[in-house]
Amino acid sequence: MARRRVLETAGFAALYAVAMYAGRETHLPPSQLALAWPAAGVVIVWLLSCPTRTSRVVAIGVITVVSGLINQATGVESVGGWLFGLVNASTGLVGAWVLRRRRRWIRPRAVESVGDLGDIGLASVAGAAVSAVSGGVVAWTRFGTDLWDGMALIGFRNALSAFIVVVVLLAAPELRRRPGGLTLRSAGWAAGALLVSSALMESSWPVAFTLVPPLLVVAMRCGYAVTALVVGLQGVAVVAATVAGRGPFSVVAAPEQRVVLAQVLILVLALVGLVVAIAERDRTRALVASQRDRDRLRDHMDAALVANAHLALGRTGEVFVIDANTALCSLTGRHREDLAGGDPAWWLAPSSVRSLADGVDSLVAGRSCTWRDRLEFAASYGGAIVDAALSVVPTGTDSAEVELNLQMIDITAQTEAETRLAELALHDELTGLPNRALWADRLQLALSEAGRTRELVGVLYVDVDHFKQVNDTHGHDVGDELLREIARRLSSIVRPHDTVARIGGDEFVVLCPSLPSREDGTRLAARIQQVMAAPVDVGFLQLAPTVSTGVTFATGDDDPRVIIRRADTALYAAKGAGRGRFEVYRPDLHAALERSARTLVDLERAYRDGELKVHYQVIVDGTSRRPVALEALLRWERPGGGILLPDAFLEVLEGSDLIHGVGEQVLARACADGAELLLRGHGLAVHVNVSARELSRPGLLAGVRRALGDSGLPAEMLVLEITETRLVTVNGSLLRDLLALRELGVRVAVDDFGTGYSALTHLVDLPVDMIKLDKGFVAEMADSPSARAVSTGVSAMAAGLGIMAVAEGVETEAQAALLVSMGYAHLQGYLFSRPRSMPDLLVELHGSEGLAPAAKGA
Repeated sequence: MARRRVLETAGFAALYAVAMYAGRETHLPPSQLALAWPAAGVVIVWLLSCPTRTSRVVAIGVITVVSGLINQATGVESVGGWLFGLVNASTGLVGAWVLRRRRRWIRPRAVESVGDLGDIGLASVAGAAVSAVSGGVVAWTRFGTDLWDGMALIGFRNALSAFIVVVVLLAAPELRRRPGGLTLRSAGWAAGALLVSSALMESSWPVAFTLVPPLLVVAMRCGYAVTALVVGLQGVAVVAATVAGRGPFSVVAAPEQRVVLAQVLILVLALVGLVVAIAERDRTRALVASQRDRDRLRDHMDAALVANAHLALGRTGEVFVIDANTALCSLTGRHREDLAGGDPAWWLAPSSVRSLADGVDSLVAGRSCTWRDRLEFAASYGGAIVDAALSVVPTGTDSAEVELNLQMIDITAQTEAETRLAELALHDELTGLPNRALWADRLQLALSEAGRTRELVGVLYVDVDHFKQVNDTHGHDVGDELLREIARRLSSIVRPHDTVARIGGDEFVVLCPSLPSREDGTRLAARIQQVMAAPVDVGFLQLAPTVSTGVTFATGDDDPRVIIRRADTALYAAKGAGRGRFEVYRPDLHAALERSARTLVDLERAYRDGELKVHYQVIVDGTSRRPVALEALLRWERPGGGILLPDAFLEVLEGSDLIHGVGEQVLARACADGAELLLRGHGLAVHVNVSARELSRPGLLAGVRRALGDSGLPAEMLVLEITETRLVTVNGSLLRDLLALRELGVRVAVDDFGTGYSALTHLVDLPVDMIKLDKGFVAEMADSPSARAVSTGVSAMAAGLGIMAVAEGVETEAQAALLVSMGYAHLQGYLFSRPRSMPDLLVELHGSEGLAPAAKGA
């Protein structure tokens, strides 16, 4: 950096010396004052390039020394020559300071605008004003020059010379750059202009203005930097010729006047040439930027995925294409050259031509600034009829022609998708039947028609029985095929104007408008049961589905929502009566549903208030009658209302989500009580019933682990009871949970065995540890040979599978003896103990070796 600063200082010192020497050559004896002073411009640029105060002090010192030496060498009075060194330094110091203050000229830089020329002019005048005062005083005191004449000459020459030289020096670095620098072409124009200028300055004709045209040619063709160089060289030529007494000002007698006129000419040349050069450079830059923007816009337009056309509206109202992008060419199947110059209406189907014309008219008339519509392309422009979305936007209105931008999005696939979505919005995707929305709309129409004709409207609500078991056992593919077959069968037996709809997973509704009588509706319900009785073949499987149907009838005065509730109520009654049948709505059915709803509300309150309690019934060893286990049973202890058994509320409870919270509560309580009994010395296993709804919800394994962990009950002391009918649905995540529970030590019992339809393979494949014979068989053993046969078979099967057999519902000694003889190891029933609360159970267990038959009414 220091070496660079030294070299820069040396370079400026040499340039300053040359400028001083050239300026000294313009003085006319006997005066000591030069008529032109290019050194003033050098010192301004020099001091502007000094970034620090130290570098500026060094520069001022060098300027003073060089000034004194050059003045001595050219015959200037000794003291005055050295003092003029300080005058010159003051010119540069003030001029550089003004530039820095005006537009933050931190360093010398290229002139970018006419405002920059103004800054340079102001700096030149300011520096010249300081030098005029100080130099005029020096010239007056040392050379005897008139004070005011000296000040005027120094100020004028320094201002003009500084302006020209600063402009040339700041432009010099630009001569090396491309574009705008010195090229062979611009050098030729510059040389020509200088030759013309030199020739004119050798003539005494008063045609100084003829220097302007060559300069204007250079300004228009060669750029600012070359123009500044030519201005500077023209100034040298004009001053040299004028000082020598040649040129257009040679007719002026006084030398000082000749030089002043010459410098005024140089000023005019500089202002005209430089201003025109800057204007031309700005114009060229604007054109380049505009072309660059146009190229970028075209590139973006061409790269856009959206079809785009640049249109113009002619003077007579015709629309034609200026340009089209690649996407539009692909959309129309035409080349860009084929589209350019044509009318975009040629692309469109006849139905869309008028729409586009209306859009253009609205834009031109100023009724809107944008326009959007959906158009169709002609088959010849794309090979098929396509739907397109167009946007017409004006892009320029300054010229006589109105330019428009047309954008198009191919929405053929979107249009097809919209049609498909509309179809899906009103139809079931699996069966193709109308969905709930379409069915509801048709129900409303049927009721409106019934209001006029006073005919009946029939609604049949059809639900597939045990459909979830089909999905769980055979998979959803089989379930879907079953639904499709049911949809086909329903559609095959209804009238042409009836509507069969699927409104839920396994729920269908049939709408029968204009029914002549209620009997027609019930006959259709019976027909549905008949056609559904036939087996359904799905692959290698043969299913025997049944459906439950709720039937209701309505008139035009009925509310659609009430009709649906009635049909649903009838359906619920059909399921409650055993499924596989239909029920016609009656008001009393609704009352039963309302009772269930009230029961559920009471159950939710009872759950919050802690009224749902766990009682326990003892399971005994059949031989010793010693307690071996307990079954946890739910009781509802209502304040002031006695104890309700599960028969009064269990169906409602298991039909709601409340069963999950209650089940978790029972499991936690049973595990805690079992752990307490174990601490008291009663190692009794605890049986806990798990409902089908609880099993269908993920998280069984996590819930059992949590209950065991919180209570401290060993896992082998817990038995989970599930009903036999649930066996066929044990698969997937539930099967994995049951296997994990067995590894943990928890046992699984099958409750109410003999009442369902489980296959032997389920007992073999599933983690079952015991089966509990249903109490119905125990009650009928004395009088029913078949009941005795089933009981014997269940015991033998359990022994063969290596699992324990338990009989429940034992109420007499005869039953107990017979069951023990059949091989039942454990017995449960009122003969041994009724369900009791935990405190009562502790009393019963305390000190007992075995359990005697329970007292009646206990």
